[in-house]
Amino acid sequence: MTTFDQRLELAGERVALRPFRPDDAGVLGAAMAAGEEFLPPIVPPPGEALDWWLRTGVHDIPRSGMGLHAVVEDRATGELSGAIGIFRVDWPARAAEAGYGVRPGARGRGLATDALRTLAAWALREGGLNRLELRIDVANRASVRVAEKAGFRREGVLRAAGGGGVDQHVFSLLSAELERPGRAGPPRLVGIGVGPGDPELVTVRGVRILQEADVVLVPVMAPDEEGRAESVVRAYTAKAERVVFALNDRGGVTPRRAAAWDAAAERVVRAFDEGAATVAFATIGDPNVYSTFTYLAQTVRELRPETEIVTVPGITAMQDLAARSGTVLAEGTESIGLVPLAGGADPMAAFRAALETGDTVVAYKFGAVAAEVIEALKEAGRLDGARYGTRLGLPGEEIRPARELSGPVPYLSTLIVPGHRRTARGGRL
Repeated sequence: MTTFDQRLELAGERVALRPFRPDDAGVLGAAMAAGEEFLPPIVPPPGEALDWWLRTGVHDIPRSGMGLHAVVEDRATGELSGAIGIFRVDWPARAAEAGYGVRPGARGRGLATDALRTLAAWALREGGLNRLELRIDVANRASVRVAEKAGFRREGVLRAAGGGGVDQHVFSLLSAELERPGRAGPPRLVGIGVGPGDPELVTVRGVRILQEADVVLVPVMAPDEEGRAESVVRAYTAKAERVVFALNDRGGVTPRRAAAWDAAAERVVRAFDEGAATVAFATIGDPNVYSTFTYLAQTVRELRPETEIVTVPGITAMQDLAARSGTVLAEGTESIGLVPLAGGADPMAAFRAALETGDTVVAYKFGAVAAEVIEALKEAGRLDGARYGTRLGLPGEEIRPARELSGPVPYLSTLIVPGHRRTARGGRL
């Protein structure tokens, strides 16, 4: 095959795709005159507007055979709601790029997703293609969500590839993936560690599951406030959904904390009831190290005992701080003691004991007792060499020797106190 049938008409669940007609020019021209925007390849050259629509939709494309442009009609109303196309066709490779645009007044009804899914299914089953590609500006979250809902997989980012030099996501769908059966077995809840905050520190497996999951949940302090885990997730997928956790509560299992766990678990179960096979929950650090995922998983299991619980490890704050500060966490026979200082009757007692008996000591969440921590380090003779860090990999990152600390310290802070080491190589073996 070297051309497409320009008379193609397709029907999806919500849309009908058909060739452009001369009478579409008036509708599209009025839309553009009103300032409505369409995405490539449905953008006319400057100043050509109606002539371009007529020439492209009725004459040039059927003659060239190198692409396929179609009108998107809302089947419920019969309205011309947008346009979709296939272009940059490489027949030897059986690959092409697709683009779509929906008029502002028709957005939010799933028309773009249905149009893309319908055209992609035809192109990869009957249209002779093996690969269909999308390129989407990284800031266009709505279009990214359309691609994900239509089953496309994100492959990476093309730097400065869009208009004005913006970065673009690359998505693709292969013909073999259309036939891929749905995941069998029990519903699955996956806790994904997304590291301390730097999107580059997420594992390849974590990224893949974030993109493939039916629903992705992220914990936040408030519904209108982006969380640290969410900012990482949105570098790879637009389908992050916020669930409110009482992340700043102190004093054990408070009513707010319990209510938050219950609400999040109920959202997971509702997703399963709505047909989701996999729900992902993104958590900073690692899902098995002081993570909110532990409580969510336990509650979901109580509501749905058959749920499969899976975790994807993430880079912890102590690992990131060690790397960024050039501090070796352990060598030879040394031990590592990890002590949280955010709760309990006497958090400092455990910290002092670790300083006395352990080698490397790591303290998490010590902002509320920072002054006491510095005094304990002085008393133990271990202040020199201790390293402090907060907001690792994020704007406002701070890494410095612990002896320079003064004043308030953020809640999510990490302290590494290295063990005493000989200068000779291999001294602790």
